[in-house]
Amino acid sequence: MDEAIQLTDDAKFTEARHKAAALLKAAKVKQAPVTLNSIYQLIKSEFGAVIVPADESVVGKERDAMLINRDGQLIILYNKNRPVVRQRFSVAHEIGHLYFGHVMGNSSLKHGYKSFDEQEADHFAAHLLMPTAFLRKDIKAGMKDVEELAKKYGVSKDALWIQITNGGLINLF
Repeated sequence: MDEAIQLTDDAKFTEARHKAAALLKAAKVKQAPVTLNSIYQLIKSEFGAVIVPADESVVGKERDAMLINRDGQLIILYNKNRPVVRQRFSVAHEIGHLYFGHVMGNSSLKHGYKSFDEQEADHFAAHLLMPTAFLRKDIKAGMKDVEELAKKYGVSKDALWIQITNGGLINLF
């Protein structure tokens, strides 16, 4: 990968972390689990967006969630038949799209890899639901059971491991 592109990517992922942190601060969230209800009120007032459960007949069999613009009304639809941890991450991911202005973006996979907008929204969602500072505090306080941490944060064990690794927290175990 070209070095200039890599630096831009790193900066955008840092921006995802900062945007998630700012949203948590605005919602006055200071510890896990992050409740999306507190976040919902902010996105509703800032973007006029609503979050609506849907089934596969609306979002499709392959999708966990989607952000649509229906005549100026922004709607996050999430697949209500998915596990709750998947629903939470998917909604947080779509909120990331809102904060990055990806409203008219394409969420399809490109050549087997996620597009940059999708990666950016994933980073945002991970930092929204599992802020590194919260994780560090909990791990240092003795919470080192990944299943216990995943339950506390309302995420999958896989998502938690990725965040622990990406957040440089693996050395705390």
